[in-house]
Amino acid sequence: MTRIFGGLCLGLLYVLSACGHQPATTSSATVRTIQISDMVTPDTLYATPGEEIRWENLRANPVRIGFLSMRLLDDLGCEKGVATFWGGTNDLVTIPPGRSISLCFARAGLLQYNVWFDADNPKGAMSRTAAVYVEAGR
Repeated sequence: MTRIFGGLCLGLLYVLSACGHQPATTSSATVRTIQISDMVTPDTLYATPGEEIRWENLRANPVRIGFLSMRLLDDLGCEKGVATFWGGTNDLVTIPPGRSISLCFARAGLLQYNVWFDADNPKGAMSRTAAVYVEAGR
């Protein structure tokens, strides 16, 4: 009985690990960086599909990014630091001090987001709504 249970658990583990597989993050030619310190700079960014957009936390404490428009996140060419355990994309991501997250958008669209300057205080200071415009043929 114990061997059957162990075998079932092992089989379930293999199935779950296959479901959570994400494509490898690819390196793109152009990296556009958004810096988070006392403000978000730039708060409006223009990019083309395939370029990597990187959010860097320059603060001494963790920050939290909340993505407002999820449609563009459905089709990513690469990602770092935003994937869920099951392979989806988090709409609320915490960035530790001195770290970054990044996305490569596979198609044109608009991504709006806000930054909470204190990840542990959802009622604390927050940036104005910032935007990444991904435009084809730029």
